[in-house]
Amino acid sequence: MASLLVRLLLLLACGFAALSSSVAAALGLEEERILAFSTVVGLLLLLPFLVRPRLCRPGAAVLLLTLLAAVMVLVDLAGRFDPLDARIALPVLVLLAGPNLARLLPPEALTLFAWRLLSAYVTVTFAYQVLAEPAAVARGYESIVRYDPTGSVVMHSSLSLIQLLMALTRLSQPLRLPARLATLALAAMALAMVFLTATRTAGVTLALFALLHLATTARPARALAQVAVAGAGLAFAFALWTLLVSDSFYLRLAGAQEHYSSGRWASIGHWLTLAADRPWGLGLGAVRELLAGGRPALDGTTLLEWPHNEIVRFYVEAGPPGLLFVVLLLAVAVRRAVRTASADIDPVRRTLVLAVAADLVAEALLQNLLNAIYHATVLFLLLTLATSAAQPEPEIETPRPLADAVPDR
Repeated sequence: MASLLVRLLLLLACGFAALSSSVAAALGLEEERILAFSTVVGLLLLLPFLVRPRLCRPGAAVLLLTLLAAVMVLVDLAGRFDPLDARIALPVLVLLAGPNLARLLPPEALTLFAWRLLSAYVTVTFAYQVLAEPAAVARGYESIVRYDPTGSVVMHSSLSLIQLLMALTRLSQPLRLPARLATLALAAMALAMVFLTATRTAGVTLALFALLHLATTARPARALAQVAVAGAGLAFAFALWTLLVSDSFYLRLAGAQEHYSSGRWASIGHWLTLAADRPWGLGLGAVRELLAGGRPALDGTTLLEWPHNEIVRFYVEAGPPGLLFVVLLLAVAVRRAVRTASADIDPVRRTLVLAVAADLVAEALLQNLLNAIYHATVLFLLLTLATSAAQPEPEIETPRPLADAVPDR
């Protein structure tokens, strides 16, 4: 019963992640969404303590993350505190309490759950993308058209890419013909949607995944051959896609748009200039507040963007504690993934932890990872559950009968 409840709550949390911020804003559900999501995550993390009270001790790095998050929130209380800024604590809470949750949903069960959930996501979004009016899923600018059925090309690309990597791993394993054909179809749909989003972050995620795969394998020569074959296959598929379907992704990679960084470099320079006068940060949520009234033009044409780099953003908003917080958060995620992937585990689970860790790092460097807190929290949930060793329940010693306890004379 408890395991079923965990799956239902995890499914609800993932559902919140699949709803993009733009859609939530259009529906006027932004405040209700964060409240409901926080409640679901809180219940999910609290459930193991209600069922079988037991505490898995967190490591020193997670405790330091908790302290840094508390310091940033407390400092923000002295200024213009917005409860929305406290949401950065959600991934930390997951790292703190997630290992206890693994007692009710072990890593093997979590891997199967993630595979089924991502497969359903890819199937539904692909079907909607095919059936919907093009204008409903198109996000065009200049000569480039990007397609996304969710309202967030970054999140959609992220989930599709993780499912693609898991599908490719399954295809390398012995499968019955129906399962192999279904997995192949899922991989094709996921790859098509990654190409349609034309998100360059996907390329960085793939590169990081390959590096982590090579760094954690027990057979480096074989792993290098796998990476080379997979890379050649993806390059060939990309070339065919560019020639036969759409060249938008190629144009973005080649720099056909006016600013190759999409305004990131100019915006990052501007934010760092602002932070120079406030070495301890402008305050949590400062970037959001400064852009709430519209995006000013930096040089008459280029509009100010979010930093699209969480290391920069947290340094600008929270100073050195914010910088350390993001770096340590990513380091904990990568360390857990590397440690788990280095062990002898199921290949699909191994791919899941490495893909999620690579995606977290790529999104932190090139996107606004912790601003998309629903997506980030779910990724940390999946990673924490998949990397938490199943802890056996302590055996309760039954008292021996009195006759057995008294030695013979």
